[in-house]
Amino acid sequence: MTVQTLIKDIPSPKLEKWKFSNLPGAVKNLELTPGVAAWDMTGAFDYLDPSLRWEPPKTAEPSLWTLNADQPADTLALRFPKGRKIDHPIHLTLEGRPGELTTSRLKIVVEEGADVTIVEHHKGLETYWKNGATEISVGANARLRHYRIMEDDPFAVNTQAVNVTVRRDGAYECFTLTTGAKFSRAETHARLLGENATASLSGLTLLEAKQFSDTTVLIEHEAPHCPSNQFFKTLLKDQSRGVFQGKIHVHQVAQKTDGYQLSNNLLLSPLAEMNVKPELEIYADDVKCSHGTTTGALDETPLFYLRSRGLTEKDARQLLIEAFLGDVSAKITDDDVREDIEARMRLWLG
Repeated sequence: MTVQTLIKDIPSPKLEKWKFSNLPGAVKNLELTPGVAAWDMTGAFDYLDPSLRWEPPKTAEPSLWTLNADQPADTLALRFPKGRKIDHPIHLTLEGRPGELTTSRLKIVVEEGADVTIVEHHKGLETYWKNGATEISVGANARLRHYRIMEDDPFAVNTQAVNVTVRRDGAYECFTLTTGAKFSRAETHARLLGENATASLSGLTLLEAKQFSDTTVLIEHEAPHCPSNQFFKTLLKDQSRGVFQGKIHVHQVAQKTDGYQLSNNLLLSPLAEMNVKPELEIYADDVKCSHGTTTGALDETPLFYLRSRGLTEKDARQLLIEAFLGDVSAKITDDDVREDIEARMRLWLG
């Protein structure tokens, strides 16, 4: 059956938040049947908690959350107990199945003082659509490192929405590597609810052919003395298209906020396209917030310098591209995960 038979109200570019992302066009001709997510887990079984309730944010307009709520799905719920420090990463893998619309729901609760690393891997073969929603709660003085590897099939569609709350002295770190899918959109909404709560969101998107990828981030500062960081890079080849929409919202109570946002984008083809929309919305008067963005081709000056030192043009370009990508992967604080992601990056670059 067609996607329109399964889902009636898909967000369209008529909505401001979707003006760069034509999801209805991406799924218009897909013939799909409903499917339920089957997660492959390593290290997670001791922390399963089916008693946790799924509580998606309420929204009046069409969104990934409303799309997710309209479809039947089981919730994978994980609770990490108070004070527990998990010394091994939790691995969660979700594979798309050919011809299916898979709805996934993931709920993660990291209780006070707990410390955990989660590696979330998305992959699959042929044509499918994965629409996922993740609800995360980071307790007081807790820490969650959340790493996402999006390697879906180049004919697939992947849309993911993540809602995060962080309590006093808690820390949420997320890094996303995106190399797959014909159309992908990753939304993250993080709320800093207690003093000294922190959120660090970064990512690397590598696109080629006619791929499209949208990264949309909103960080809300709702308490004083909270730092946040957004650092994203996109590399575009051929006729690919990328989008970065990042926003820092500082509520009136959130004095002494320190918010930073940066989007750097490298175009390796004259037919590639990048749309960037950075935003600051500030209602407090004692804050330090900044945002910036750059989009362009490789700088010819260092390219000429490297070639003058004996490198071929191909090797010089490769070196400059790896240098461009390297500082964002440095945001990954887990050494093993960083080495794995950098290896995947080098493999993609060839």
